[in-house]
Amino acid sequence: MKTEIDILSDREVEIWDYAESQNGTMDFVTEKLSAEGIFDQYRNIHKSYLELYFRIDDEAIKLEILKRLIFLNWYALVEPSCYTGIEDLDNATASESYSILDQYLIDGKIDSEFKWMLSFYSSWDYTILPFSENKLEALTAFVKGVDTSILSCPKNQLPKGVMDNRGQMGIYWISMSVEKKN
Repeated sequence: MKTEIDILSDREVEIWDYAESQNGTMDFVTEKLSAEGIFDQYRNIHKSYLELYFRIDDEAIKLEILKRLIFLNWYALVEPSCYTGIEDLDNATASESYSILDQYLIDGKIDSEFKWMLSFYSSWDYTILPFSENKLEALTAFVKGVDTSILSCPKNQLPKGVMDNRGQMGIYWISMSVEKKN
């Protein structure tokens, strides 16, 4: 039986598959996805992750949800929506997820995987700092403390399959060759 997080992951992949299958100019595809409600569906997935975070008690699943929320916050701002199906995520949801992340940083609750992910995202500081500066001190310090001249993700180091069934976050990291080839 699939869990709620698995269902959200499957919905993410379905939207990504659909967006990837579209043909035409970036503007044409963006307009089509918007008219078909694809971006609205993704906003709902994003919000659903946050709602699920608050409904469950399992700390490992909460951490995984937070990883996905932060990825989506970042990805929505760095990749064209015509390729991802993600556009104009809810700012309140993004802000809340960054507030949670700030507390995780204060409490030392992020794992090594989340640390390199967040370090990587921090290279695009404009995706995080507008949410954190003058509000979330630990997150702001983390982002500003990252040496962006160093590649932050592990190339061909993670066990094959570790990024499977993790929504667009998993698809992205597989495309970045973080998993071993065999």
